[in-house]
Amino acid sequence: MKLAPGASIAACLMLSLALTGTAEGRQKRFIHKSPPDLTDGGKPDDTHDWRLGPIGANGWVFSKRSRAGASSLARQILVTRVDEDGPAAGRLELDDVILGTDGRDFTRDARKALAAAINEAEKTANRGRLKLRVWRKGEARDVTLHLKVLGGYSATAPYNCRKTDKIIDMACEYLKDKPLKGDWLGYITALGMLSTGRDDLMPKVREFARSVCIPGEKLSVEKHVPMKCWHWSYKTLFLCEYYLYTRDEKVLPTIREYATKIAMGQSGAGTWGHTYAARENTGYLHGHLGGYGAINQQGLTLMIVLPLAKKCGVTNREVLDAIKRGDDFFSYFIGKGTIPYGDHGAANEWFDDNGKSGSAAIFFDLMGNRMGTRFFSEMILGSTPNGREEGHTGHFWSHLWGGIGAARGGDRGLQVYMREMNGIFTLERQPDGRMAFQENIGEAGKKGDLKTKWDCTGARLLQLCVPRRKLYITGKATPRETHLTRKRVDRILVAGRLDGDVSARARLTRDEILALLEDPLPPIRSIGARTLAEREINCVDQLIEMLDSDNPHARYGAAEALCKAGYGSRPAAEKLIRLMEADDDVVFKVYAIAALINRDTKRGLLTAARPAIPVLLRMAVRHSPDDPRRVLQHDIGRALFYNGRAQPRRGLLPHYGLEGVDRSLLIPAMREILTNKNGWARSTLSHWVYPQLTEAERQELWGDIYTATRRIAPSGIMFASGVRTDGLRLMADNRIKEGLDLAAWYVRWQKGHGNRRRVPSALESVLKYGAHAKRLIPQLEAHARWYEQGRKKPDDTATKIREAIKKLEAIDTPPEGPLVSIAEYLDGDDVPRDGP
Repeated sequence: MKLAPGASIAACLMLSLALTGTAEGRQKRFIHKSPPDLTDGGKPDDTHDWRLGPIGANGWVFSKRSRAGASSLARQILVTRVDEDGPAAGRLELDDVILGTDGRDFTRDARKALAAAINEAEKTANRGRLKLRVWRKGEARDVTLHLKVLGGYSATAPYNCRKTDKIIDMACEYLKDKPLKGDWLGYITALGMLSTGRDDLMPKVREFARSVCIPGEKLSVEKHVPMKCWHWSYKTLFLCEYYLYTRDEKVLPTIREYATKIAMGQSGAGTWGHTYAARENTGYLHGHLGGYGAINQQGLTLMIVLPLAKKCGVTNREVLDAIKRGDDFFSYFIGKGTIPYGDHGAANEWFDDNGKSGSAAIFFDLMGNRMGTRFFSEMILGSTPNGREEGHTGHFWSHLWGGIGAARGGDRGLQVYMREMNGIFTLERQPDGRMAFQENIGEAGKKGDLKTKWDCTGARLLQLCVPRRKLYITGKATPRETHLTRKRVDRILVAGRLDGDVSARARLTRDEILALLEDPLPPIRSIGARTLAEREINCVDQLIEMLDSDNPHARYGAAEALCKAGYGSRPAAEKLIRLMEADDDVVFKVYAIAALINRDTKRGLLTAARPAIPVLLRMAVRHSPDDPRRVLQHDIGRALFYNGRAQPRRGLLPHYGLEGVDRSLLIPAMREILTNKNGWARSTLSHWVYPQLTEAERQELWGDIYTATRRIAPSGIMFASGVRTDGLRLMADNRIKEGLDLAAWYVRWQKGHGNRRRVPSALESVLKYGAHAKRLIPQLEAHARWYEQGRKKPDDTATKIREAIKKLEAIDTPPEGPLVSIAEYLDGDDVPRDGP
């Protein structure tokens, strides 16, 4: 093995199991903004290099996060590694710069161009000859490599394709000698082997399946155990597919135990995070999640597991109820946008994120929901022109779920996906049949051997073996033909390319832009709206007319376009306000609300949106059967009250103030949002509006304020603590007796994640009570000891608690007057003493 000089400078990034990365891993040291000329003194930056497919080498390529594709601007490849046993050995040298192929320099994305040349060389007629244009020691020369001849892809690949079959065979030969580990990656690899349907792999798969089933194994959802769901989900997924393929009853007890505990660990909102909703979080099952809450990439995998477990005969009440809760949660996003990271709103500007459109398409297919299957399979295709390499945590899960999700659009869906993604997957293919993980765009990494990283071979086998239809996740029960026509596919792909190509958007006619606004896919409508804003096209009058269209998608598109290019139009704002109050369509209401709160002083509608305030206050107390989780109230809360920094759109009330607002509408709306199941919804209002309440209004709301402070919302956990610390502060400022006990309790029993911010806030509230708080010193001391001894990773929290204790001990004056009790407003909600 040869490594480039200095290749070890960049530290190896050890990604966490969820691929969230460490703080160090997210740091950027020396990152180019534009491609350097590597033949004229230019140097690579600290971003990782890439495997270069079956040539057996690594190369650094300029890359960055971009909707146009990670390496869309790259035209050169710097060789950073040459395998001793690959086709490049003795042909390429370290620090060679690959300029092009067949005697011509690259004129497009260097990675994709190289991949195309590799596939061309592998054709029988070309006998494996790959001719590279290389810059070496100051001059350009041609270097010929000899690759294995695999033939060309068929027009219907991966269906009826000999080359695909050869790639599958090479991958299987590679995996025969590789041990299977009982971790999430091992389960994915075993699933890939199972999907091939090859009898020669079955003894190894059977032995592995039985080895991970421990007789009498019992799981627990009592305690919060980090990262458990990743292990549970892929283990159960593999065992379910294995049982349904083999009917090996030896694995059934394990399937039953895991599926039942997965269901028991589901939150009341229908979600999971890195771990389950442990009983200790709330004192009962199906409470709130720990940590920072829901992680839908993981939750969707678990929602695929449960219907499969049901097919295996696990039909107890816990499993059936969990399927219903999860279906309620994820079905909300059908037609609205990409399923977000956690308990957030639909991401209507993205086609996919982290593979969730793919796993959603599979889940809804298993549920028999053709609308959801169709929607998310189309969303996947829209994401393919940019390579699907962006996402919250990179592309491992995107590539795992993308192809098998696209296949839910029928044979044509997977054919198009594979054609668009061919360049990415070609460079994953290695001479020995392995598929390499290429790491995340824009991150520093180890230049050298990527063999130490995750093995993607099993994941790619799942995709390549869809035509064999051996597993439910690879389409065993999925219709081979769906709604996707060539015309529809072409429209989606054109939009996907527009998404990353500013120059192409600049060439669109006005009619073409308006046509985009009528598409069923939210990201396509978003591209149209974005184009109007980019080009400063004012067509507000046409957009107002579109609001009356019989096509609901055109109405959504018009509202979004008015959000981005409304140019302060009072008639547009008035019509949106009138329609959103009268319309029963929850989706339209969401778009209308977003349009009215855009603060862009040139293109937004906020300056004309004041009349929306009473309408939104009235809407806040209305419930819709199409919105059982009251997600609309969350949007209303942000539109009215939000005054934070996480989003550029601020609420109407912080902008306009409370003067002239009908308080008889304000209080019922506040009560509605304070009882919303989403913690972010509750927190939108508390920070800004709590200090402005009158004494009479506080008395009217004390019960709701206390309960929202005492009991964390069952969802939206990441942002659920604001309303709680704001409530403690409000009660301390008003000398509320129950608030003192609650603040002391909260020091220990707040949700834990982020306690470095929340504990000091609670301590500040305790100290505001002065001498009244001295009786709680023993309780605070017990909390300090717990933070020292009861946590795996002690921090300075105990020190901060003891600093507060010293301040209380130093108080030498008697308590100032009695505290005010709000017991009459609490409706029997006792002040907590211990536990959640």
